Amino acid sequence: MESRTLKRVDGLANAMSRSRAWVINHAVERYLDYEEWFVGEVKQALKEAEAGHVVEHKTVVKRWERKRAARVDARR
Repeated sequence: MESRTLKRVDGLANAMSRSRAWVINHAVERYLDYEEWFVGEVKQALKEAEAGHVVEHKTVVKRWERKRAARVDARR
């Protein structure tokens, strides 16, 4: 591990009254949780796309433009 990263880990461990190992384990667990979720979402989206459940680009653009316009109007 790079020394700068290790110093950050140690600083966080100290601030939390935890061990270096606890901080690293906690960080790895959070990373794995997110990456596993993300891979699952991508796999599901690919299945949906293969089944033809997609939204045309023009439809997405129109929805985005309406949403953006609504936000601009709400700020006025």
